Amino acid sequence: MIDRRKFIKGSAALTALSLSPFSTVIAQQSVSPEIETNPKIFPKRLKKGNVIGLVTPGGTISKEQLDKTIEKLEGFGFRTYHTDSVLSEYGYFAGTDNERADELMHMFTNRKVDAILCVRGGYGSIRILDLLDYDQIQQNPKMLIGYSDITALLTTIYQRTGLITFHGPLGISSFNEFTYECFNRVLINPKNHYKYSYEREADTKDNPEYDIYTINKGKAEGELIGGNISVLDSMIGSAYEPDFENKIVYLEEIGEQTYRVDKMLFHLLYATNLKKAAGIVMGVFDDCNLNTEKPSLSLKQAIVDLLMPLGIPISYGLSFGHIDTMITIPNGIKARMNGDKNTLKLLEKAVS
Repeated sequence: MIDRRKFIKGSAALTALSLSPFSTVIAQQSVSPEIETNPKIFPKRLKKGNVIGLVTPGGTISKEQLDKTIEKLEGFGFRTYHTDSVLSEYGYFAGTDNERADELMHMFTNRKVDAILCVRGGYGSIRILDLLDYDQIQQNPKMLIGYSDITALLTTIYQRTGLITFHGPLGISSFNEFTYECFNRVLINPKNHYKYSYEREADTKDNPEYDIYTINKGKAEGELIGGNISVLDSMIGSAYEPDFENKIVYLEEIGEQTYRVDKMLFHLLYATNLKKAAGIVMGVFDDCNLNTEKPSLSLKQAIVDLLMPLGIPISYGLSFGHIDTMITIPNGIKARMNGDKNTLKLLEKAVS
């Protein structure tokens, strides 16, 4: 399990830098008037033998964690590549802001890198948003995968370039059978339609944070956007604030007291256009049913109080978040949710 707020460290090598036009599939994207319209860009699907570039845009990693990431990916038939900066340290960051931004841009512009995987989250991605070259990313599209702190990169890159990005496992994630099966169905062997499976996390029978339930019934369709609530909350009012209108918004969190989840969700509702979403799917809010003061509200009651009045389809407890049984969610892809059955289905391929 990955704690977004803990910090760790990680490394290995190879080099080859150059720009190249990548073949892409283009489709029209619908966005609100406030957001510049970009055509959707579908990155190439992953194939065995592809090179996955490893980056640390947020917190530090250990050499041991890097080695385990490489071992896992190579066990799946991929090759890996990283620069020395993947093990850099600058306080609680994996290098200075410029180092982390340069590392990510190097992976996008490196002709020999086929996809990019964040080794961990932590904190720091939001600090490099101003340092990225979005034109270069648009000209050299490839899949970017991660979650938690990586939310800032996933939402911003999609909205600035139209490139489909992926809320999925980090390098230090477990990649168990459930997680890899979904990773495979979305990124390696995709179909035109894909209904996500659900699997409750082991040993959570008596933990209400892992329950799956309906907040509002109904069906909705729209493009997917979302991620970690605290990261999305920190982007409010900036040039990178996400656009939720007519979207299916997915949300997750870890290790926050219930009142703080309440406060951040309230802020998203009243400071963004989240109220205009087509529907909301919530993952597991692990370690968030925390109440140090009495009397208090349960996590479920706080969420229901805030979201039920929206009157749009809303589900809680799908298989994503800071958990081992994790689905891979593509930002920008059309999907359908069913609040009655608590299901989510992709309506198009996310890769070319």
